[in-house]
Order: sequence, then structure tokens, then C-alpha cells
Amino acid sequence: MVFKGSASQSRQRQAPELSPDIRKQLGASQSVLIVVVPRDRFSTFPRCLEALYAHTSVPFHVLVVSGDTDAATTSYLLNMRREQPNLQLLLADRALTQAEARNLGLRDAGDRFCVILENDTIVHQGWLAPMLRCMRDHDAAVVAPLILWYRGIHAAGCSFQEEDHDGSTVLRHQILYTDFRQRPIDYPESHCVLLDRSLLAGIELFEEVEPFDVDLGLTLRKHGLRTFLEPRAIVTYAQPPPWTVDDVPLFRRRWDPASWLARNRRFIQKWGFHYDPSRKRASYRRQQLRLGLARWYPTRLTVGFANAAVGLERRARSKPVRFEAT
Repeated sequence: MVFKGSASQSRQRQAPELSPDIRKQLGASQSVLIVVVPRDRFSTFPRCLEALYAHTSVPFHVLVVSGDTDAATTSYLLNMRREQPNLQLLLADRALTQAEARNLGLRDAGDRFCVILENDTIVHQGWLAPMLRCMRDHDAAVVAPLILWYRGIHAAGCSFQEEDHDGSTVLRHQILYTDFRQRPIDYPESHCVLLDRSLLAGIELFEEVEPFDVDLGLTLRKHGLRTFLEPRAIVTYAQPPPWTVDDVPLFRRRWDPASWLARNRRFIQKWGFHYDPSRKRASYRRQQLRLGLARWYPTRLTVGFANAAVGLERRARSKPVRFEAT
């Protein structure tokens, strides 16, 4: 079953004032499409959407794309659709992969500027206008914001390098945590990206491969397109915990090591790189372990234990730094 639509009889949202440069760039449409997709939990949709509506000063409309969504989240999203005339839903009755959700969101989009926003990413005040200016100033196809998380900086762009080793090409990639300048980067973290679809026509951006983000960067480079970091645009990645019982099936699918390995093989076949998957595969296994008993018996008790255990693990590693959208 698929729902798609908006509530035309709901209260109208007042369009904010635009600076002349942003108004000129947006053109006649005067709006940016924001496609919101789940990452590994459904329960973060409310926090994500509430921040989006509170802290976005550029006119926008929203398309939420999700699959196999639990009843409580579906009810919340349907209520949001009734309350917000600029929100549409595309809810499938089966699970969607990351690539599927993104491609469905972009499939029928008529807007030049589109944001792909994961539902556990919390935007901060005035986040979108600097990304649009950066895109205009540098003719960039993709712009990424500065991403925070509970420990401080989560990502200030990403880089990859190709090295010759015993007659084969080895690909190495890393997330960057310093140098908060507006600058070119090799690829964006997928939590939040702004796309200029006028430069991306006919390009398949999202495929079922891993590393998912690196694949996007390599595709953009192949077509001679530029990716920029805009550090004045700030968002926060709300990494779990907490989980709810309804989050467990999605989290398990998202972090399944066998599925990751299959997608990684497709990545290697696609690009011809030698790529050591052992560290990333181990990381996926650790993510599964964080659920503890909830992996097999997702109840309020076992999920509560998992939330408490991961919370203790965080406090043992470092003193948390809390960033909230203001």
C-alpha cells in the first residue's frame, strides 16, 4: 500500500522572507524539496521533522519516504500530513533499502534543488541558506553541511585516495574532523546532502553498494561534478540510543554484516578497486551487538537494557557534548 498526498485544507504555512541571492537562485519555484528517509530507526521521525519545520528559513516542501513503517510512526506521519500542507508521504508496505528510498524520493521530483535528509539528522537554525549560497558560488552539484554528534564533530567532509599496491589499485577513505572551511571534498556523509538536479540529470546517484557514500563521490568525480563542504550549515546526527521495540527490525536490516558484504562485492565489481572490507564488516557486527538480547527478543525490557548499556558505554568512552538545534 502506498500513501501519497497532502492536506490542502490544513492551515497554510507562511513563507519566510528571502535574501535576494537565494530568491534569484531558487527561481520561479521558490522552494526546495526535502526528501526525508529513515536511516536505522523509525522513532526519530518526530524529532527530525519538528526541527525541520522550526529551523528552516528557506521555503521548502517535504516528501517522507519510508517502508514497512510501524503503526505508531505511520499514525504520526499521517497526522503531520494533515497539519502541514507542504508535506507529502510515500509509505510502502515493504522494507526499503537506503538506495530505494532515495531514488523513490527523487523519481518524480520537479524541483531543481533537493535535500536528502536522514530521519535521525536534526537541522539547526538557518542550515539551508548557506548550502544554497555555496552551491551557487562554486557551481557545485552536491553540498554537505558540518555534522555534529554527541562527541563533538562527526564529519567535516570526507576524502578518498587511490594507491597502487602489487599491481592493483587500493582505495582508502576517511571522514574528516578538522578544517572547517568552505572547500571541495571528495564525498559527503549521507546524513544530509543538497543536490542540484540540473547538473545531475541522467546520472544514477544511489545504488545498492557499499561504501554507499564513497560510491556517490566516485560517481560525481566520474562525471566531473564538484562536491563542497559548507561549515556554516550545521546539523546533528542523533546516533542511538534510544531505540524502541519497533526500531529493532529496521536496525537489524540496516546493520546486517552479510548484506553489507554482498553490497561491498558489488562496489568492488563496479569500480575495480581492491578494498579490504574486514574493518567495516566488524563495525557492522558491533552495531548488532549493541542491541544485546533485543536482537532476538525485542521487548520493552530488552530494548531498555540495550539503551542503558550503550548509554553507559558512551559515558565510559568520553564526556558527552550535547548539541541541540536552537
